[in-house]
Amino acid sequence: MDKTGQYLADLKSDDPSVREHATRELWILWHSQAGPERERELNEATRLMDRQQHDQALEMFQALVEKCPDFAEAHNKLATLLFMMDQFEESVIECEEVLRRIPHHFGALNGMGLCLFDLRRYEEAIRCFQKALEIQPYAMNNLTYIARCRANLN
Repeated sequence: MDKTGQYLADLKSDDPSVREHATRELWILWHSQAGPERERELNEATRLMDRQQHDQALEMFQALVEKCPDFAEAHNKLATLLFMMDQFEESVIECEEVLRRIPHHFGALNGMGLCLFDLRRYEEAIRCFQKALEIQPYAMNNLTYIARCRANLN
């Protein structure tokens, strides 16, 4: 089993420290996927996003996905920023880009679910949260949102 496969298996462990380690390692893999220079650019754009400098961060993330279209984490961070900017439809499109490249990207599944929730597309959101739960069965936020979606459907 390769490292990614082991980490994905570890996400299902009943030991929280094993799950936390696996989660951290997957994020490290995803961030470093395109090499150190692209990771530096990703981190710089993320810092701008964290400082609420959305326009500059948007420019940087868009440039990064243009320059390196297979860099899934650049699409994921762009999706996160678009979500923060209430551009839910655009964020869903970026999440789909991530999932085309990394189908087990629980962050993109969760993010897409949150966008679909805000778009009131509850049945689709439930499917995203359920897929995320299959990968991370102990991620309770997915269960919470499934319940919120179901409540909105009733």
